[in-house]
Amino acid sequence: MKISLISTSHQRNSQSKRISSILGNFISEINNKVEFFHLDMFDLKVPLWTSEKKENLNFWKNDYEIISSKLKLSDGFVFVVPEYGGMATPNSKNFFLVFNNGELFHKPGLIVSISSGNGGAYPVSELRSSSYKNSHIMWIPENIIIRNVNQFFPGKHGKLIPHWIDDRIKYSCNLLIKYTEYLKPIQNYINRKDFSNGM
Repeated sequence: MKISLISTSHQRNSQSKRISSILGNFISEINNKVEFFHLDMFDLKVPLWTSEKKENLNFWKNDYEIISSKLKLSDGFVFVVPEYGGMATPNSKNFFLVFNNGELFHKPGLIVSISSGNGGAYPVSELRSSSYKNSHIMWIPENIIIRNVNQFFPGKHGKLIPHWIDDRIKYSCNLLIKYTEYLKPIQNYINRKDFSNGM
């Protein structure tokens, strides 16, 4: 089983990247045979999508195919999305435009929203409402919101982190693994040739 951990921050050494690694540890504790592909949108300098693809030619000629192939080999996805100004990050929206070649088709995804304060709900709502149409990603019913993320350290959380958060994360990660296992056979029935986009 392969799972992609995708950090959608616009900052270097972001909390999103840190949380992605922590989530990988949670998943490994549940199933130590899971293989991971870590994608940090900032580190890899994924350019803003345009139809001409003139910006950052090196990415489109080299990096794009490598990343796309690793996403296609993935069975499930975890998206770590910080809330910026009450919205999902531009990087998170851009991801679904750049990687729109069947990489996510009918594969489960877990949304993990993070906030430096008490926010975090809006990215979940935004991604659920607008990211699935052409990508055909299947968001699982559960999601995770980590508020006051600067205090989030499993085993030694700050006082603003609720005591139940680790158990909730383990539950959600375990659910993602189960969805990943049971949705895999549906890949044999996908018709991208005739129905590659949603209605």
